[in-house]
Amino acid sequence: MEKAKLASMLVFLSICLAVLAGCSKAAKERDEARTELEKAKAQLAKANALLEQARNERDQLQENITKLLEALANTRQVLADAPQNQELLQGRINELTERLNTAVATANEAQTMVENLTAQLKEETETIQQLEQENKELQAAIQQLEEQTEQQPSEEPSEEPQEDVEEDGEEY
Repeated sequence: MEKAKLASMLVFLSICLAVLAGCSKAAKERDEARTELEKAKAQLAKANALLEQARNERDQLQENITKLLEALANTRQVLADAPQNQELLQGRINELTERLNTAVATANEAQTMVENLTAQLKEETETIQQLEQENKELQAAIQQLEEQTEQQPSEEPSEEPQEDVEEDGEEY
């Protein structure tokens, strides 16, 4: 719109200059008309530059609007897919919860088994300790009996078998 005004002003000034040139007016008026014509050309160049800048800004805004519309479409798609994604995630959570519960149950069973085995080990250890003590006592008794037999004058060995003690010193 300004460009049209400037263009019409330029045309008007050109006409004025032509009219003035044809008249018998002084050179001063022609110089003034030329000066005004130069000013009008400068204003027209500024207007063209502003118009070009406005076009560039418009193009950039259109590009930004296009990008925003694409982002909006993507966001809408994500929102549309959200319930399905939520169901998939919930299914995965449920599966992992089941696996966790199974692992906890297995760990509890293993803990119980460890406790039972520890109790059995303790009992077995106590039994072994008792057997070792009895073995020592039997070894001592055997050694005492051997010493007694060595100290006694040779007598005929009794032919009665010993029932409770065997050569190994273990009791049956």
